[in-house]
Amino acid sequence: MKKRDLEPTEENIIDTFVKNSVGRNNSLFKFIEMLNYQDDSYSIAFDGRWGSGKTFFVKQCKLVLDCLSEENQYSYKDQILDIIGQDEIAKLTKINFKTVYFDAWKNDSDLDPIVSLSKSIATTAFNIKTKAKTVAIEAGKELVKIAAKEIAKTDIDNILDIFHTEEDIEAKFKKELASLIPKNGRPIVFIDELDRCRPTYAVKLLERVQHFFDNKKITFVFSVNLYELKNTIKKLYGSSFDGDRYLDRFFYSIISLPDANYTSENIQGMSSDEKMYLKYCDEITQKFNFSLREENHFTSMIDITGVKNRFLSSNYHADVFGNGNEIIDFFIIPYLIALKMVNSNQFNDFVFYNDGTDFIDFLASSKIFSSYLWNEDPNTLKKAAKDIYDCIFVRNEIVESVGITQEPKNIYIREPYKLKTEVNDILSLVSNDSVYEDKDTKSTKK
Repeated sequence: MKKRDLEPTEENIIDTFVKNSVGRNNSLFKFIEMLNYQDDSYSIAFDGRWGSGKTFFVKQCKLVLDCLSEENQYSYKDQILDIIGQDEIAKLTKINFKTVYFDAWKNDSDLDPIVSLSKSIATTAFNIKTKAKTVAIEAGKELVKIAAKEIAKTDIDNILDIFHTEEDIEAKFKKELASLIPKNGRPIVFIDELDRCRPTYAVKLLERVQHFFDNKKITFVFSVNLYELKNTIKKLYGSSFDGDRYLDRFFYSIISLPDANYTSENIQGMSSDEKMYLKYCDEITQKFNFSLREENHFTSMIDITGVKNRFLSSNYHADVFGNGNEIIDFFIIPYLIALKMVNSNQFNDFVFYNDGTDFIDFLASSKIFSSYLWNEDPNTLKKAAKDIYDCIFVRNEIVESVGITQEPKNIYIREPYKLKTEVNDILSLVSNDSVYEDKDTKSTKK
């Protein structure tokens, strides 16, 4: 299946915005409209768990702001503006934003974040013309020089001494920073991946932004997993430290990242059967509240088992198991793969200890299962779901055939006692370790 947590390359950022394949364009427009009504120094936190698409969102935000600026010319600019539309453009262009993107994690090895952050801001051309640009370059060099030689040499533990004994350094730095800000634009600095950084670096970056970049014409947008950032802070200050109150010092507002809506409806060029299969997988990912990265792990496991391709090929032998293999490939295996990712105990209860309550309730509420049976009656759906689970996983007696439904569609499973082995054989292709660990984020679920 198609990956859902795409790499945030320029091509993918543009393509997903044009197709709105993550379903966040309206949220993006609302956020930029909000930015247009700011007139003071703001630091905003975009909160989202690892793998939820924070980097995609802020890079799409940067893309839109860059294209809205009259000073920028890109080959894809007209295409982006056509997607936005004239009515929306009028709401989003009250302020001419100048964007800076800073990957905190990539700069995590620096001794002091003020140097690399100053460099990112100073080397952003802002498309200033001729003489003014030359002045800005010199100011940028001076900004980085002050950051490197006069500020970064002082450890964060002694940062208060800077303000008490060397206030002229802070004033000099802010003066150079102010000279970089064009009169006809408002810089907006996107700081990404802060929650992945070393605790000392993350805290120092927040402190530096608060004390040295406090300018009413600059907006900072942090994309973070606040839960993990609080844990990072506690590693530095101790488990009893109040991370919530600490972070309140730095963020004027905290906004939850809108849910991605990367559903089969947004994917073009698929057959009706494939869309139906992916819609059922969408129902599963929504049930388990998967992040985009977890969705990608889930769909890759389905690809490994081959059940989706077998279902789409329609290569079923009705004279062997009736609708049994079809039901396994369509409804049971995807559910069990997801369950194995998030809850190994419940997975074992399902397969070995005759507890299919959650599956039965989920299947009975599934719109796709209802469509498959051509039936919308809740009682019929609940009974059919229970009969499927019972005849495959609970009953041990040898029976020739079990009828699931007759009207309006005849669904039956032949020799159901053989299908549990079929399920186990398919699942053996998936790692026996039911713990899902994202290697990039080291986030673990059990």
